[in-house]
Amino acid sequence: MFAHPLAFTRMAKRVAPLALLGAALACDRTPTAPQPPPPPRIMTSLGLPPLGTGFDGSQYFGINVQLAAQQQHGSSATAVQVSGHLYGWRAQVGSAQYSIDMRRAVRDQFGSDYVLGAVGVGIYDWRAVHWSALSQYPNEFVVIPVMPIASDRFFDVTAVAQGLANLKSVLLATRNWYALRVGKTFRMLQPLVVFNQWPMTSTQWDGYSASNAAAYQDYAWNAYASVYPQPVLLSTGEYAQRVMIAPFTGDGLSQFGGSGTFNAVASSPPFRPVFAITAPIASSIGCPTTFTNPQDFHCSAAEYDIGHWLGVTLGLADCVTNPTLNECVNSGGSIMHVAEPWLAGLTAIEIARLSESPFFF
Repeated sequence: MFAHPLAFTRMAKRVAPLALLGAALACDRTPTAPQPPPPPRIMTSLGLPPLGTGFDGSQYFGINVQLAAQQQHGSSATAVQVSGHLYGWRAQVGSAQYSIDMRRAVRDQFGSDYVLGAVGVGIYDWRAVHWSALSQYPNEFVVIPVMPIASDRFFDVTAVAQGLANLKSVLLATRNWYALRVGKTFRMLQPLVVFNQWPMTSTQWDGYSASNAAAYQDYAWNAYASVYPQPVLLSTGEYAQRVMIAPFTGDGLSQFGGSGTFNAVASSPPFRPVFAITAPIASSIGCPTTFTNPQDFHCSAAEYDIGHWLGVTLGLADCVTNPTLNECVNSGGSIMHVAEPWLAGLTAIEIARLSESPFFF
């Protein structure tokens, strides 16, 4: 696993509870992903789909499992599946089976500027992510959704796929809402999952969501940082990505708490929030991606959760906790206050700020 430090800087001045549940993470190194030949190592444009139709995955590539098996265990090795889960690949040599080191496969087949990623927990969901390309024109300034998975849900391939489908629907609805209000919207990549078995159970995630937002956000960020790199700080002083973290508990339909912003990359000012963390509800309900009235209460809450906190990372003021700011005056109908999509609006100041943001196109 990546050796990520757990030291960080929070936007709020408070002590973060970082006792990571004792035991080390269970990180099986056996799997790899689909088996096409490795693609040419070139940087491509985002090739963003039209609004409402999908997510960009142009910097995500399949890994050649058979090649990985042979590179790691000799020319006679054969890649075999022992389950339908992400961890279900083995290299078979004669009657013996051996694990496949997927991070080594990424290094061997793509190089050091790619990182290991996953777009689900199914057998073919491993990806080599061209992370360095996400900080280079024209690929920078993107929102990366990431879903940590409760430990007791980690091996339920179908449930995780449903959680991702739910999250995608809420993300698209929120993205389309911004397009409706601003006239353009943010760039968004295909959601990734935290592919190690993070030790938090569904009950623990939901409990922290309900009663301890600080702990919930700390654990969400640490789950992300256990497998993925930090966003890149550009020479302009801006971070090249925003990361939206949405834990999946499988039973979080009534869990609305714990959301907020988190800053864990800057060691000196300016301390920009680059992580938006949502409540479990965001991955617990599927929602229409365009305007409906009346809107399901749960969908409205999930879309507000993402729309509000992602808006903070994109440069808008949190008018719930800072109502006296000049830009929060008369903001009662804004999503940055308490109004919920689709009926929520944005103030003229908010629209102008997002129109000038490099994240909006």
